[in-house]
Amino acid sequence: MQLRVFEEPTGLVCEISDLKGRIDLPRAQWLAAVREEATKIEGIAKAAGCNEMRMGGRRWAHVLTDYEPLAGVTNGLRKAI
Repeated sequence: MQLRVFEEPTGLVCEISDLKGRIDLPRAQWLAAVREEATKIEGIAKAAGCNEMRMGGRRWAHVLTDYEPLAGVTNGLRKAI
């Protein structure tokens, strides 16, 4: 996973990109693990001064249901933190 922090007029944004790897778990456990890790990353980003998370590329909307669509980015998602 690669994280990139950049500044927007509204503050610092943490972008998740280049996500690679595999989690071999049954579906419900997989969802819980991914959501738990996303929460950890959000906490680190918030502690670093970011006020928003963003990602795009793969379709994660069904997994990260507390994110909202991000216009202009393929499968883009965003979340205020």
